[in-house]
Amino acid sequence: MAGANFDLISSGSPPGSKLFESKPKVVPLAGFRFTYLFAEKFGGYARFHANFYTTTKSEYNPSGIADIVMDIIKKLVDINVPIITKTHPVFDIGIIYRFERNRWSIHPGMGIGYMTYLPDKESSKSLKEDGVRYNVSYRQHASSIFLNFGLSARYRLFDTGALFLDINFQQPLQKSYAELVVHGDQTVHERKLYETSTAGRNINISLGYGFLF
Repeated sequence: MAGANFDLISSGSPPGSKLFESKPKVVPLAGFRFTYLFAEKFGGYARFHANFYTTTKSEYNPSGIADIVMDIIKKLVDINVPIITKTHPVFDIGIIYRFERNRWSIHPGMGIGYMTYLPDKESSKSLKEDGVRYNVSYRQHASSIFLNFGLSARYRLFDTGALFLDINFQQPLQKSYAELVVHGDQTVHERKLYETSTAGRNINISLGYGFLF
């Protein structure tokens, strides 16, 4: 299957959301789905797909020596094997209900899964200002378990093959967070923290061809 992922984070997000890295609001996706119909009205599914995009570093993310080295390595990988750093996998499993008539099959369902939305990060740097040594540390965690609500429509072309349309909505069950802390003389001088349950709230729309067994 191939299609698009639509990020539902509001364009009017609070200023604290800038602590996170950013990603495009619409990105391509590709993957596959396996469906097993174990009863007259019910079945199960397992789906794996990957969203493809490049993230933009937060302006609050400090760049120490280790971070500069990692950025250089990432750029070298991007030049030679760009697909590696742009791939963000998603996996979910669940239950479907069967509506079938002639060549048409419609399967609404729900499930649970895990997404990699933004990479986990920890970075820090040290600086001296007005004779005081400050340590700036940054953390980001924005991947989570999610609930999936969706609909798959299939039109049988042959006995062994069909076209299908897959639409699903993902709601994270865990809050993502980004945090910036500035220490100086063993004292916290500044702390910024932003948590949200909307990071990773997506709609996926994909089309494909499936084989029937």
